[in-house]
Amino acid sequence: MSFAYYARNVASGERARRRMVRAGVNMRGQKLWDDTERQILLDHRGDYDAMRKRLRHRSRVAIRSQCAKMGLQRSVHVWSAAEVSKLRRMYPKASSEEICIAFPHSTWTNIKQVARYHGFRRATFSYKLTGIPALDDVRHRCRDIGWSMVDLDKAARTGRYFQHAGWVGKRINHRALGRAIEALDGVVQAQWNE
Repeated sequence: MSFAYYARNVASGERARRRMVRAGVNMRGQKLWDDTERQILLDHRGDYDAMRKRLRHRSRVAIRSQCAKMGLQRSVHVWSAAEVSKLRRMYPKASSEEICIAFPHSTWTNIKQVARYHGFRRATFSYKLTGIPALDDVRHRCRDIGWSMVDLDKAARTGRYFQHAGWVGKRINHRALGRAIEALDGVVQAQWNE
């Protein structure tokens, strides 16, 4: 191939760029970015929601792409060893709000992903009290032996009664409760009021 071939392509590209500037749209018919729109991107650096509100005719993908071209991309935070150590201490017992305050550079989702990567786990939860003593005892026993309500339903053959909190808004199903107590190797007893 000769240089004339490349020269023709360069000239064709220049003509296309001049035509796009004159028409104000690119080859696909999309509006070109002007200086006022770029200034909005500079003013709201990193806040894509604010940019999207000011530039309603631009899609979020187009805004991100233009920010990348202008070098305004949000920087990615790299977790230091000190931050990972702090997360190791806080993650099991602190609330999600406290952890998010301690690590303002990351969202809760990102923090959970970092914790999962490093093998950190949240402390085990306890079931909420229902106000029915026998049911509360069954749920506490399940927590102590590491069973979920799904495991209890399978062992007691109660369908999905415990998974779906079948006692809420209804009377307690004593047959399901008795089966659960037996599945947990407990004893059902009658106690009489004097």
